[in-house]
Amino acid sequence: MASTRAKTGRKTKQAADPPSDGASVAGTLDSLLVPRDTQQTMPSFEFGKGSQQEMSANIEALVEGALQKLKELQNDFLNVRSVQEMQIKELQRSNETLAKRCTGLAERCTNLETKVLLLERRDETYTSELNRLERFSRRDNLRIVGYKAEEGEDCVEIAKKAFQKAGVPDAKIERAHRDGRITPGRDRHILVKLSNYQDKISLLKNSRPRLAGEQFFLVDDLTPVDLKEKQKHSAEVAALYRKGTRLRFRGGLWRTRDGRRYHFASSDTFLTGN
Repeated sequence: MASTRAKTGRKTKQAADPPSDGASVAGTLDSLLVPRDTQQTMPSFEFGKGSQQEMSANIEALVEGALQKLKELQNDFLNVRSVQEMQIKELQRSNETLAKRCTGLAERCTNLETKVLLLERRDETYTSELNRLERFSRRDNLRIVGYKAEEGEDCVEIAKKAFQKAGVPDAKIERAHRDGRITPGRDRHILVKLSNYQDKISLLKNSRPRLAGEQFFLVDDLTPVDLKEKQKHSAEVAALYRKGTRLRFRGGLWRTRDGRRYHFASSDTFLTGN
């Protein structure tokens, strides 16, 4: 009975003993070096006693495979890096070319701006000179504004009557005619060319008080540039007149009684040539 218990005890003890050292080390290395999801697809190796060489060979094979993968990744990385460096150098060359072109374009723009400025100044000079010449050609002209138009009228006779009422009946008239665009409800001006500039000055000086009760009045024949300059300050001139300051528009400028140019605070004179 005692002998049977001893045999049973020895068998139980042998069944409970842990696996050999070789099998334990092999299992631990498999779990560390091979991912769990790939352990099922890899061939299993059972290491027993005397299997150290096989285990070393397996480890070396795994390490060599990993190193080979690393080398391939390194080569791929170097190849990508080389391509990117070439692309960066190409972009740098392109940027340098564009920078040179931009510099050239900037210089051309500067030159063009200078030329445009010179042309604008030249145009202003030409415009001012042309305005001065046109002003001289209108030197002996004046306009009758507001005289009612009639069919078959004689503008020279109308001008004589108007000048007589203005106090200068002896003014010599070269010609007279209606001038300007036809506007419904408005009578066109009568443009009169005189033979004597002094007659024009006398008419403009005397017409304001003498024609105060008439439906028409006399004005100077201004160039488009001078007319724009006159109209630009009309509101200021009217305000100054109400305050007692009287101005006259002559030679493309608003002037005081002594002939000096009057300087407005709002803006400068436009192409008067003076």
